Amino acid sequence: MKNKQLTVVAAVVGLMLLLSSAAAFAQDNYQYRADRISTQGRITTMTREGDQYRVTLNHGAYTYYVPVSTVVNRDLRVGDRVRIDGLISGDVVNADMVAFPGEASYARDPMYRGVPYGSIGWMSGVVQSTNRHMGYLTVRDDANGINYKIDVRNMDRSRPINVWGLRPGDHITINGGWENRNTFNATRIEY
Repeated sequence: MKNKQLTVVAAVVGLMLLLSSAAAFAQDNYQYRADRISTQGRITTMTREGDQYRVTLNHGAYTYYVPVSTVVNRDLRVGDRVRIDGLISGDVVNADMVAFPGEASYARDPMYRGVPYGSIGWMSGVVQSTNRHMGYLTVRDDANGINYKIDVRNMDRSRPINVWGLRPGDHITINGGWENRNTFNATRIEY
């Protein structure tokens, strides 16, 4: 009887360890990263280089390297609208997800996490309104659907963007950090 009880206890402990490691693994896969960007745009140039595509979009200064395996059986062409998600290294983004309009990942990137308060990084969302007089935009964050004020007065002037050309409904990606819990200070915007 004692051996049977020990076996049951060992099985329960083993199951608990297995479940806790699976939860930790899932949590690590969905953790926020400041060097991750999720952006949408139209492909302006594209070349195949080995097992990946070198892609530029109609905005910003990044070059996106998209593995052929990420595209799967879809046809990637100049002129296509896409969402690309990946890790930034300098002026290069190593993509690990590409989505087309009509796909669930295009509207809501499953890998995108909002920038935690007190952190810097890339926020992705849809412009709700602009206030040129006060120097801010209102953007609905893709991660949680909450509207945040985006302060654009201190943006990086070496990478200019016509912020006041943005319109409600435009999808943008903003690099910056939190001024307070409701205001995100933009240093760079991609759209």
